[in-house]
Amino acid sequence: GRRGQGREARRPRTRPGLGGAAAAHEARAMVLSLLPFPKVVVNLAQLGFPLQQLGELARSGTALTQLDYNQWTVYWVICALWMFVESTFLWFLVDWFPLFLEIKLCFFLWLAHPEYKGAAYLWYSYIKPWHEEFDKHYYPLVMSMIEQAKVPEAARAGAAAGPAAETDQSEAINDMLQEAAKKEMKSS
Repeated sequence: GRRGQGREARRPRTRPGLGGAAAAHEARAMVLSLLPFPKVVVNLAQLGFPLQQLGELARSGTALTQLDYNQWTVYWVICALWMFVESTFLWFLVDWFPLFLEIKLCFFLWLAHPEYKGAAYLWYSYIKPWHEEFDKHYYPLVMSMIEQAKVPEAARAGAAAGPAAETDQSEAINDMLQEAAKKEMKSS
């Protein structure tokens, strides 16, 4: 062949510093998707679309219903768990499972879309009954542990004094600041 193009020219290019399995993975990995810029599209659907929906809901000025609270709480919990599990355990599916990103896109659109409200469906159909069983069993135990916890005396005194203590504290802080300012004026 040409001069200077030996075995090095035939090796796949990888990022500097990668070695072993990471270099082999990067050289062979390719997202199998029908979408243009699939990771960008899926991230917009997973994060951008729900944030846009919440923004519209906030700008409309209408009060949130219990269904809205459940929908968005469950959605963001599922989203956070999915991101953790995918980045920790399922990272290889993105590159090696054909149409994985399309399936993920459909799942997150179903969870967030106002016509389907998939997150609310999951809450009311599957998660809530399971949560109620845990709540019946563990809520009294947790509350008894909280009641038995030792509260520091300073916290009790502040709670017993009520709003008047806050006013006294504010006045004491203002007095201290004024004294410090007077000392500063005298020393300069």
